[in-house]
Amino acid sequence: MYIFHIGDNFSIVTVWVNDILIFATSIELRDKTVADIEAKWEVTNIGEPTKIVGIEITTTLDSITILSKQYIELILQKEGMDGSDFVSTPLDPNVALVPNPEGESGSCSNSFARLLGELQYIVNTIRPDITYAVNRLASYTANPSLQHNIAVKQILRYLAGTQSHGIVYKAHPQQKNLYGYADAAYGNADNRGSTMGYVFLVADGAITWCSKKQIATALSSTEAEYIALSESA
Repeated sequence: MYIFHIGDNFSIVTVWVNDILIFATSIELRDKTVADIEAKWEVTNIGEPTKIVGIEITTTLDSITILSKQYIELILQKEGMDGSDFVSTPLDPNVALVPNPEGESGSCSNSFARLLGELQYIVNTIRPDITYAVNRLASYTANPSLQHNIAVKQILRYLAGTQSHGIVYKAHPQQKNLYGYADAAYGNADNRGSTMGYVFLVADGAITWCSKKQIATALSSTEAEYIALSESA
């Protein structure tokens, strides 16, 4: 990623293999950035982007929407779940996930780990709503049980009903604030550790998010929340 400043305006150039995306705070700066690139390298300008690395992009005069409907469809088809019934949550809150009771050592090259890796890409790029569920199941990739495989199928069933969900960024010319939220669930992990999560938003859309076990050990719910705020800062 490259950032260029001219006064208060700036442009951001992102590069993925041989694909380039340009973001700019003004049309003039965007055109200058494009002209500078074309002057140095042979490139093809295909105009407004519609898709890059599995992320579908839709733009209007006052919004940008990103989603991964086609990528999700491919995963569902590969798992034979493209016609499955929908569920309203990615993880059943009434089911307590536990380590494999058989206690056998496994391998991170299993199909469960592969599927979680595919879902992790969606988590990192487009779907903060399944972040906790995917990262929770990632704790069992080395030795998944039937319970864990059933749980990951629930995530797929949830995605089957929400394929068109994505992130919408709305234009607010007078509003440039960054908003952040953080919280923690005290002692809810297998080892009684706490799980924290945060999300930051700009233009009404999420730009970064996380759900993970806390590094430090909290002795109360208040301390768990304080750690969550500290680690998200």
